[in-house]
Amino acid sequence: MTLQLADRSIKHPCGIIEDGLVKVDKFTFLMDFVILDMEEDTKVPLILGRPFMKTAKVIIDVDDGHLRVRLHDETVTFNVVEAMEHPGDKSSCFRVKFWMKCWEQ
Repeated sequence: MTLQLADRSIKHPCGIIEDGLVKVDKFTFLMDFVILDMEEDTKVPLILGRPFMKTAKVIIDVDDGHLRVRLHDETVTFNVVEAMEHPGDKSSCFRVKFWMKCWEQ
């Protein structure tokens, strides 16, 4: 697998984590992740794309400024406008210690 990033650089993954846990408020979802060997940057967010949004049944109401995440019959609502105006004071960077020899195929 070869990935082209937003800065047009090419990266080769070291591996894949299947069924990793992603917690959103009170919900926990299983997701797959592609592992890249690169410098960590707390200013670069983890972007959960369309597959995650489909799994989490995300509804984005741009007019209302809310993002809703659903699991079964429960819903969690985030105010996107407020989150953009008041970014968190704390920066967190989480990483997985991934012990596997990387090789190119």
